[in-house]
This record gives sequence, C-alpha cells and structure tokens, in this order.
Amino acid sequence: MSNASWIVFAVASVALLAVPGRSALLVIAYALGHGKKTAFATVTGVTLGNLVAIGVALAALLLMLQMPPAAYDYAIWFGSAFIVYVAVRTWRAPVAGGLIADNDNLPEEKPLRVIAHCCRETIRNTRNTLFLVALLPQFMTAGEAFLPHAWEFATTFAILSVVTTLAYALAAGKIREFLRKHPKRRGITRASGTVLIAAGTVTAGYRKIAA
Repeated sequence: MSNASWIVFAVASVALLAVPGRSALLVIAYALGHGKKTAFATVTGVTLGNLVAIGVALAALLLMLQMPPAAYDYAIWFGSAFIVYVAVRTWRAPVAGGLIADNDNLPEEKPLRVIAHCCRETIRNTRNTLFLVALLPQFMTAGEAFLPHAWEFATTFAILSVVTTLAYALAAGKIREFLRKHPKRRGITRASGTVLIAAGTVTAGYRKIAA
C-alpha cells in the first residue's frame, strides 16, 4: 500500500473511531464511575472488539478477491457508495446515548469483565464492521499479495483504536462536560461525517485514476 493510500485509510479510520458512539460513551462512563484506572481494561476491550471487526472485514475482502475482476470492480464502487451513505448518516445524526453521569450503572468492576464488556459492546456495533468491509477493497486490486495488506490494515486500525479510545478515557471529564453543553453534538458528528465523505470521494477518485 502506497503512503498516499495509507494516509487515506488512516484518516477514514480515525473519523470512524472518533465518532462518540456506544463504545466511546461506555469508556467515558467507566472512567467517570471507576476512575482512569479503568483505561487499560476499556482500551483493551474496545481494541479487541475492533480487531474482531477488521478480522471479519479482512475475511470478506479475501472472499471478494476470489471474484471475477469485473464483479470485484462493481464491489469496489458499491463500497465507495456505501462509505458516502454512512458518512451522510453520520453527518446528520446526533451522538448516540444520553447525558453521562458519574454514577452511571456499570455492570462490571473487575478488569477482565470490563474488558469483556467493552469488547462485546464494540462487536455489537455492526456499522463499523460494514464500513470496513466497504473500505478495505478500495486499497487492493486483484493479484496483489493479501497478507502484507492485511497486516497493514489490522495494525493501523488497532493502533488508531488504542489512541482514540485512550483519549476518551483520559479526557472523560472534559468530554462529558462538552457533551452536556452541546446536547445535540452536531459539530462532532458533522466533522466526522465530512471526513468520511471526503474519504469515500477520494478513494473512488483514486481507483479511477489508478485504473
């Protein structure tokens, strides 16, 4: 994968991971309820869940690479359209969840159970998995070596997951106050949505130029 392609993939991944969805709000709730000491467990759990998501997406990519070239090209363009669709939905939607309180009822306290809880909730976010299924084919053509690309995709996404989740855990108090002052949170979702739209457009244009 070229440097330009990697940058586009990384930016799209950050935009996807930075949207304050179910996992992010759960990380904030644990940090507020049990302190920043939960950061290791919550970051680990969310990252494991995201690794499952990209693992599913890589398996789907491997299957798509077995398709005839024409069918694979159609899948790529359908993926670009789906990325833009998700981006528009993100741009228009409020941040998931309500206000976060210090005493939110959290079912787990032990680190391993917190990890399992965060992992489970992240896996339940099928939007991320579907987005990755649509995104990954944009950066591979039939005939390219699969394993090197898979390694780059997985490691990049995992590292970005750690960084974004850790940011939510360490800045939980400030983020909670921001969300309280901006109950509709339109600025956050619109910023992420705009980046995703740009990523979908750029990847589509990149594929056309490469062809």
